[in-house]
Amino acid sequence: MKRLYVSGRRVDTLSAENRGRYARVRMPHELKDIAFDATMRAAAPHQKNRNPVDRCIDIRDQDLREKIRVGKVSVTCVFVVDISGSMGAEKRMESAKGAVLSLLEDAYKNRDRVSLVAFRGKDAEVVLPPSNSVDLAYKQLREMPTGGKTPLSHGLMKGYEVLMNEKKKRKEIIPLLILISDGRANIGYGRNIKEELMSIAQRCKDDGIYTVIIDTEEVRRSAISFKLGYCREIAETSGGAYYSLSDLSAGAVSSIAHREKDFLLSAFT
Repeated sequence: MKRLYVSGRRVDTLSAENRGRYARVRMPHELKDIAFDATMRAAAPHQKNRNPVDRCIDIRDQDLREKIRVGKVSVTCVFVVDISGSMGAEKRMESAKGAVLSLLEDAYKNRDRVSLVAFRGKDAEVVLPPSNSVDLAYKQLREMPTGGKTPLSHGLMKGYEVLMNEKKKRKEIIPLLILISDGRANIGYGRNIKEELMSIAQRCKDDGIYTVIIDTEEVRRSAISFKLGYCREIAETSGGAYYSLSDLSAGAVSSIAHREKDFLLSAFT
């Protein structure tokens, strides 16, 4: 099992609406929460050249600094699982179920929520809406039929939509999308499947959704080893983490999910 960040992404904070612990400062984007101490320090070296009147400090736009606050954060994790007719569909689903339940067992610590989207045939379905209930997960994660075509665009888009809806409701969540697939899409919204997938992946990156791509495609052994799926390219475009996983067990997927969730939590606190 190998983890690869295909694109360097810095995790930026933060706490919305001027709440949380004052951690550091930045140049303002939309000035809402002035860091007076840092602003004064930025202005101080220039006072001799500005000729302040009546001992007042001359503060200018370039001196202004804004507070960065870090609050209590939680992760909403959406598993997007390929249960199409490609080999290993049942194993992918079982490993995802195990990872969902594993994350939910300690979800109460950070108020985390977990969701599961499954895709096959011509569409994707939200099997488990975002929840922190183990009981609900056991109830909702029923046996699901596998087989059919691989509508990867639909699955990725559904996961994106679930997380964007969560971001609107709970502004300080960290959105995490974990895709488990061999990446071999063969049906899309239109004719250009690759273009669709890259467009959705770019939207994830632009909207601050952190992606983890677990590629379950087996490497074809010939004179040159190669893969046919789109998983690596989705990871590259979304700026996410990429895993090529031959051992698709619940324990392996759970380990990845916990590791990535903990990484994000540590970066935000």
